[in-house]
Amino acid sequence: MLPLLICLTVSPTVTEAQPGFRIGVDLARFRGDTARVYLEVYYTFDVSKLKFAKTDSILKAEALMDIYFKRSSNDSIVARQTWRIPFTTNDSTLLATSRSYSDVLGFLLAPDVYRMYVVGGGNNSWAKRDSFSVPIDLRPIESAHISLSDIELCTSIVSVGKDSVGRFIKNTYEVKPNPSKIYGGDQSAVYYYIETYNLLKNSSPYYYTRLTVTNSIGKEVITRSRIKNRVNESNVEVGAFQVNALRTGAYTVNFTVIDSVDNSNYTSSKKIFVYNPQLPMDSLTAGTEGSVLASEYATMTESELDLEFSQLKYIMSRAEQAEYKNVKGIDAKRKVLYEFWRKRADDLTNPNPLTKTEYFKRVDYANEHFRAGFKDGWKTDRGRVFIVYGPPDEIERHANEVNTKPYEIWTYHSIQGGVEFIFGDRSGFSDYDLLHSTHRDELQNANWMNQLQVQ
Repeated sequence: MLPLLICLTVSPTVTEAQPGFRIGVDLARFRGDTARVYLEVYYTFDVSKLKFAKTDSILKAEALMDIYFKRSSNDSIVARQTWRIPFTTNDSTLLATSRSYSDVLGFLLAPDVYRMYVVGGGNNSWAKRDSFSVPIDLRPIESAHISLSDIELCTSIVSVGKDSVGRFIKNTYEVKPNPSKIYGGDQSAVYYYIETYNLLKNSSPYYYTRLTVTNSIGKEVITRSRIKNRVNESNVEVGAFQVNALRTGAYTVNFTVIDSVDNSNYTSSKKIFVYNPQLPMDSLTAGTEGSVLASEYATMTESELDLEFSQLKYIMSRAEQAEYKNVKGIDAKRKVLYEFWRKRADDLTNPNPLTKTEYFKRVDYANEHFRAGFKDGWKTDRGRVFIVYGPPDEIERHANEVNTKPYEIWTYHSIQGGVEFIFGDRSGFSDYDLLHSTHRDELQNANWMNQLQVQ
């Protein structure tokens, strides 16, 4: 793929990458050729999280992206695209607030079970990249009866001329994807794009389409039906609906085609998350099950849930960890994580519980500042201490002492009357191990200095 030059023309100077570079991804299947499915991958990230450098009064940054698919049966790579995305701006004010960039890639893949890998980050801060993988059971588009593509969720859909070209143009529409699947606020309209196939399998002159939006307990909150003429073998369905009257929570968008000959029906569905904090929570979803489905967990993939679980090991009890490991299915995992945070918030014995928002701010900071080689920052000893205890009150850095490897002393004045944590770079690769602490529940080694002596 050729690199795209993206000029940011919107106007304190901020040129450093902000913590928490994250990539959002969505997928949709469409009919390909006789043997393969056309899979579109939609991705998004916040441009302000990249690290911009000034060159000749212009701020520049470059994102690197790598997406590839491995066949699960033999772990072979069957498709891959790697590319660069340059960004430029002469107005640093833009970088002080979030600016999302979204794009789409297409892959022709045989129906099979795959694992998709996504890696992305700044060219000059690649060590702080985001990476994840998700399993994909890529099913074929059926040819024996009416069938549908997956739903593509969008921020806008506009009719264009038949000769128009562009990365978002298809079937005379400019279709801009919304990989985050989050709506509300400034994005109060949900646009959707879907293709229907094999419409001439029956001879009736018409068929029906039905769009429904259901809340977390299955109640229909939006319903629209239409009668369509059978003219072509396939058709494109586009539309939009408003969510500014829907309360915060997860919803499911369902698009159904009903055959007028035998009333057979075929449905494609996709979850969205609506955020309208000015509206109260729906009382019908106030129970545990409804609350889980009305939370951000409702739209998280299983790999995203597993990552959050692994990052919670520092504050989870053994029983809580065992509970998550023993449950089966994505819905059960969602419930365990939701209940974990709910119980912490309701714990009256802890007057200042660590909130989920604060906890993952610390995770992001750890990933930003304590990464060591290929080890994520949250997995390091300094990352763990920062996540559990927060930022230290004092840090002593000893980087250039004679015959001594680098080490740091972190001091917390408000914990147990004052405690210290001592970390040493024994390997020489900036991976500082915890050598000693005066905290009663941490590693204690009065002879910690012996581990730092240069032989």
